[in-house]
Amino acid sequence: MIRNEVLRNMKTRFSCRKYKPDPVEKEKLEAVLDAARYAANGHNAQAWHFTVITTEEGKRELRDAVGPEPEGFRKLAPEGAVWPFPSDFFGAPVVIMISYDPKTPWPDAGAFLAAGNIMNAAQSLGLSSCALTVYSKDVFCTEETAGSRAKFIPEGYELYLTLVLGYPAVTPETRPARRENTETWL
Repeated sequence: MIRNEVLRNMKTRFSCRKYKPDPVEKEKLEAVLDAARYAANGHNAQAWHFTVITTEEGKRELRDAVGPEPEGFRKLAPEGAVWPFPSDFFGAPVVIMISYDPKTPWPDAGAFLAAGNIMNAAQSLGLSSCALTVYSKDVFCTEETAGSRAKFIPEGYELYLTLVLGYPAVTPETRPARRENTETWL
């Protein structure tokens, strides 16, 4: 099997759900955002926007702005979860909202590929990350939250995914086994 630093980072990345309160250096944030800008995307539209929240006030405003619990949340959320989930962003010092112009080709793919680059770049810099899938298209969808939406998402854009990142408070000693037989060769 081929081994190199990029593949090692991908294999050791995990969805961190407990972070140290330490701030992330601006240089590292700029590096992960630069990695996102190099993600593959439909027709090279590069129609993404990244809203970076690093203050407690910004996180509080986001929690207050997301609106009512989305339909289906109870079915998918962990037992005992309270909306908005996770209300403390797992203690992460950084929240990155990824929005994209939905009028461009394959906007969801561009947003998700940018997220993958952020997560892998973060891992390579000693940071951890986690995707908050409930902070996506389901938020900012009511009349009450429409005004708040503009602070976080540019006009004409749609929120696709939100990530948290920071220094992990806990690192797993082992990784779950990977599923086998997940490919077809022709």
